[in-house]
Amino acid sequence: MSEPVSEQPEYIPDPEKEKQARAIHFTVSIIRMLGLALLMLGIAIALDRLPPVPAPAGYVLIILGLAQMWVAPIWIVRKYVQARVAEEEIAKAAASNDDS
Repeated sequence: MSEPVSEQPEYIPDPEKEKQARAIHFTVSIIRMLGLALLMLGIAIALDRLPPVPAPAGYVLIILGLAQMWVAPIWIVRKYVQARVAEEEIAKAAASNDDS
């Protein structure tokens, strides 16, 4: 950040990468919402609000809902970032081989 603002290169977004990022954001949002639904259903079952279903099934749904809300989105985003980094490394390697 030692360069003056006027000398910094202008950021030009890549439409394809933005489209992929939006898709990942939408997917993560849907997964979190479904995890919340599982969590609420599990709580209702655990509190005997749904009588024919045993309470241990509710506890399992609570655990699955929490995992889907916290663990799954982080895993998906990490896989997305790893794929982007690997793609950039391959592009850099191909560009350096072409220059040689």
